[in-house]
Amino acid sequence: MPCNHYRAAISARATGTPLPATVTELALDYHLTSCLSCGRWSKHLTTLRAATDDLLRRRRPSEAPPEPV
Repeated sequence: MPCNHYRAAISARATGTPLPATVTELALDYHLTSCLSCGRWSKHLTTLRAATDDLLRRRRPSEAPPEPV
């Protein structure tokens, strides 16, 4: 299976949404241990997601952007 299918599953896992029907948890875990590129991509995505979540938690309401008109 091409890496793009696994990358969709990696994204789903990072956001807490269900994996695509074509990828099981076990298959994804195996792919991440055998494909260095996807393993690195997964770590970068996880780091980016954590940093984004942290910034959103620390954002003060007064710093919120104005509501659209």
